[in-house]
Amino acid sequence: MVTAMIEWRGTQKSTSERANRRLILTSGALGGVMGLALAVATLGGHRKGDDLVDLMLTGPLPVWLVLVLVFAWGVLLPIISWRWHRVVDEHEREAYRDGAVAGHYLMSIGAPVWWLLARADLVRPIDPVAFFAAFIVVSGVVWSWRKYR
Repeated sequence: MVTAMIEWRGTQKSTSERANRRLILTSGALGGVMGLALAVATLGGHRKGDDLVDLMLTGPLPVWLVLVLVFAWGVLLPIISWRWHRVVDEHEREAYRDGAVAGHYLMSIGAPVWWLLARADLVRPIDPVAFFAAFIVVSGVVWSWRKYR
């Protein structure tokens, strides 16, 4: 099974490509475990009629879980990312850079524009969680487009 994941279109991948895929899968698995932990902790005590989206975004969490998640996001993820940056090739590095730049433009242009519009009551105040999600989506879409096209 692992060999089947390493092989793609009948070609054996290099050591750095295997490390790249392994680190991306590890990062995805870490995110999945974190999301599952958040969902279980948040939804475990919800009552009928609760706004589940609001509860997921702003509901209280146990301190121990917050500390574990902060460690995972603030320590483990940067270590995985640092290692990933050391194994990627120049094509993927450029794709990542372009995705990061697109996300930066979303933040540096979109946030002030939205903030100004909200100050004039033309739009609702910015939701930081939704804006963070938009940053991740834009960066990921540009990275994927540049990497796989």
